Amino acid sequence: MGVTIKDVAKATGVSTATVSRVINNSPLISPKTEEKVKRAMREMNYFPSSMARGFSNQNTYNIALIVDMDNYDAFVNPFFYKIQYGIEKIICKQGYNLIIANEKTTINRDTALNRIIREKRADGIIFPSFLLRKNIIKKMEEKQIPYVVIGEPLKKFNVNWVDINNQMAGYIATSHLIKNNYKRIAFVSGNFNDHFNTKRFNGYLKALKENKIVYDERLLIKDIVAKKSGYDVVNNYMKMDNHPDAFIFSNNIAAFGAMMAIKENGYKIPKDIGIVSFDNFLVAELTQPEMTTVDIDVLELGIQAGSMLVMEIDSPSTTKHNRLLSVKLITRGSAERSTSNWHDI
Repeated sequence: MGVTIKDVAKATGVSTATVSRVINNSPLISPKTEEKVKRAMREMNYFPSSMARGFSNQNTYNIALIVDMDNYDAFVNPFFYKIQYGIEKIICKQGYNLIIANEKTTINRDTALNRIIREKRADGIIFPSFLLRKNIIKKMEEKQIPYVVIGEPLKKFNVNWVDINNQMAGYIATSHLIKNNYKRIAFVSGNFNDHFNTKRFNGYLKALKENKIVYDERLLIKDIVAKKSGYDVVNNYMKMDNHPDAFIFSNNIAAFGAMMAIKENGYKIPKDIGIVSFDNFLVAELTQPEMTTVDIDVLELGIQAGSMLVMEIDSPSTTKHNRLLSVKLITRGSAERSTSNWHDI
């Protein structure tokens, strides 16, 4: 059996409560006693567990990330794992564990999120904006559980949130194509239930309007995320008398299928048709020509969400923090009728 807190207390001649206070950096303990207890802990190879610390200060040392595991597209997308890694990169340094809970899991009609809040199984919660509800906010505030929302809420909730500037992403993708003399630009998106797709589309519309290009609703296609669907979309568009001369795709995979279809229809990229996508997966550098993308730094999104939550746990505040992260256009050749280079936005 390993060394316990009682063994440390006995060896130093203090109470277990005093040892517990030393572990939790209580200001009530004198420097002399603190040093004596810590020296004994080192000599006895005693390492307090997060569970033991939790019992003493009512902390769990867990942070919960709530996800929708029924959303298959989200889980095949590497972005999810980058967000998760970004969060863990921050919270692990502060002694927290990350637990992932499926918001669709229910036991006796009780959701995982409700149980985490009610039983205070986590010291803080990170969850996507589509889960944001007034009753959820009320429950977390009643239990005094800090939380951070990933994604700017559509409604005016006074909450901590962090998001990518997706409207700017759509705007710079469209503006870049227009500057390269593309006029009839199709916007091929994922599901508009994902708010970031809506915001990117709004950026697309803004760029068209600024450049006095009339929006044609036939140039908007939704729910395209796979290679085959990207291929099929382009084949269908090529049958139009006045087909697009450029495409903006929601991700590299669909855009890769589109590039195959463009070439099979006898067109050249970027001379005849331009392509821009919003992801920056490895496939973007393996296409021919290499794909121009708007880099969405979701690793930083996770880092910022984790940092914001840890700050809220350590120093609770009534002032809510909101952050929009910038995006970067990476020009590689698929939408350039001039020399390719990098542009920071």
